[in-house]
Amino acid sequence: MTKKISIVTPVYNGEKFIRQTIESVLSQAGDFYIDYIVINDGSTDNTENIIGECEQLWNSGAISKKCLGVSFRHWLRPNKGQTPTINEGFRAAEGEILAWMNADDYYLPGTFAAVAKTFENNPDIDFVYGDCLKIYEGSGKPPTTEPKPRPDETLESLLSRGNSFDMNFFTKIIFEKVGPLDESLNYCMDLDFWFRVFSAGKAKYLPYTLAAFRLWPGSKTSTSQDKFAAERKLLAKRYGGNVIPAKKIYRLRGKLSFLNFFQQKTPGLYNSLKKIFYRFIDLFRY
Repeated sequence: MTKKISIVTPVYNGEKFIRQTIESVLSQAGDFYIDYIVINDGSTDNTENIIGECEQLWNSGAISKKCLGVSFRHWLRPNKGQTPTINEGFRAAEGEILAWMNADDYYLPGTFAAVAKTFENNPDIDFVYGDCLKIYEGSGKPPTTEPKPRPDETLESLLSRGNSFDMNFFTKIIFEKVGPLDESLNYCMDLDFWFRVFSAGKAKYLPYTLAAFRLWPGSKTSTSQDKFAAERKLLAKRYGGNVIPAKKIYRLRGKLSFLNFFQQKTPGLYNSLKKIFYRFIDLFRY
C-alpha cells in the first residue's frame, strides 16, 4: 500500500537553518507521497522570505521531485508557541504517517523510504523510532550517532530511564487515539506524547540514522535546561515516574570515569550491577 507521509515544521525566527530543513524533506526519494506543512509562528526575522523562496523554487521545478508526489503548504500566523503550532499542522495533515521536524534539524537521505517500508512490513506497528546524528554546532565536537536508542524501548524504560531516542514517526491512527500534544507543555510535550503512545500502541526500533539533531547556542535544548527539568518532573508525577531523574543519574555516571575501566574489564558483572542499581532506583516512584 502506497503511503503518504505528513511532516509538520513549526518555525519561529528560524532563518539560520530553515532552508536546510525544508530541502531535507523535499529531497526524500521513494515510492510514497509527501504532505509537507510549514507553519511560520510569527517570525520577525527573514524566515518568511526564505520559506517563500523555497516554495517558489519547488513550484518552478527547480527542485526535482524524487517521490510519487509532494504537497508543500505553508502559512504565517501570529505567534502562539511551538506546541499549538505542531497541533495545528497535524489537524491539517493528510498522511497516514505523521512526524514533526523542528526548524533547526533535518532529515537524512533515505529516511522516508526506510520508514515507509517499516510500516508496510509491520502493519501492527504504531510508532517507529531510529538513530539520530547529533551535531554540536560551533563547538568543534565531531558529530556522533552515539548513544544509540534502546532497541526495546517500553513505557517502563521511558518512565525509569528517560527516553533514548529523538527522531520518530507514528501513524495518524495512534495520534487520533491518544490525542494531540499537551499545549500546557512548552518543552517536554514530546515526552508526554510518547508516554501516551507507548501506553496505547506498539513501537518498533529502526536501526537507521533518520535525521540530524542540532545542538547550538540558540536552541531551546541549550538555553532552557531548567525548564525542561521542571516539565520532566511534572510528567514523572503525572505518570508515576522515578523520583530521581534519569538525567541526574547519567550526569553522575559521566563524572565517575573509573567505572569505564570496570565496564571494559568485567562487562558481565558491570551490567548485572547496573540492573540491580536501576531496580533499586525504581523503588522510588511518584
